[in-house]
Amino acid sequence: MKAWTLNAQTGTVDLDLVDIDLPEIADNEVLVRVTAPGVVPFDHAVINDENEANFPAAVLPIQPGNQGAGTVANPGTTSFKKGERVMFGAFVYGFMRPGSWAEYVAVDVAHLSRIPDSVSDGEAAQAVVAYPTAYMALKEAGMAPGKTVLATGIGGSVGNAAYQLAKAMGASKVFSCTSSSAKAERAAELGFDNVIDMSKQTLAEGVQAGTNGEGVDIVIDSVGGQVIAEAVKCMKRYGKTITLGFAAGRQSQITLADLILVRGSIQGFGVYTSSPEEWQEAWAAFRKFCDAGKIKVLFDKSYPFDRAPEALRYMATQRPFGAVALAL
Repeated sequence: MKAWTLNAQTGTVDLDLVDIDLPEIADNEVLVRVTAPGVVPFDHAVINDENEANFPAAVLPIQPGNQGAGTVANPGTTSFKKGERVMFGAFVYGFMRPGSWAEYVAVDVAHLSRIPDSVSDGEAAQAVVAYPTAYMALKEAGMAPGKTVLATGIGGSVGNAAYQLAKAMGASKVFSCTSSSAKAERAAELGFDNVIDMSKQTLAEGVQAGTNGEGVDIVIDSVGGQVIAEAVKCMKRYGKTITLGFAAGRQSQITLADLILVRGSIQGFGVYTSSPEEWQEAWAAFRKFCDAGKIKVLFDKSYPFDRAPEALRYMATQRPFGAVALAL
């Protein structure tokens, strides 16, 4: 089979497209024929050796691809059926065990979910992690019908997912933000309302204006940097901020009074620390909301499999509005 192999974490120069044997599966695994290898920021971090210093070392050479979608080629001893459309993703893929950038992958059954009929394989290749991340973060923050939510980073996979899920879970109002007027306009075209263009006003100004000065109950921040410092200014009394990403920077300078005056809190969240049961609950919620028409996964662009390095560069530099995947 064809597979991409990373020999050193020095960028795409050390990515090679090679022929290797089909993987064998263990009792708890399914052999997936991959149709849409995902192209996500974690792949870029692994390939360019930009992961956190306290992460385990990558097992080199490695087959990249943290997540993907395809069909069941061999269900082994599991309850999946041959030919079923499935999506998969977990911390270890493309990092510590062979990932999705190949024609076939052996996937642990705990990391596998069926794809809703309304979701394409390319969309599923990113949704498989983004939506569980957003769903579990919202639950961690105490999401309930009637709550108000700020989900930063419209256009990003988790930002889009958190916005859509908050609405699906009964939020009375959901805000998002971007520093790009073009993205704000694109969001409006796609039906996202209350998107604050931070090139025209501050995040706090936009949220306060949209809530009659009250602020929001929940902030889900996947951007980091100084965006989270602005986001905490948007909380109402006893509000909660969940931080789960740092696309805009790993460090931030937060004014403590912004927390103290509203008795607000900030909590970190990492989806890959969640239990298999939590993942299954999140995937079930995703399927339910998709089937009910309450979620529409956004897709930006697909690249031929042999152009994986180009796809990775596009995802990392253009920050597209929606998922990027390869096609097999």
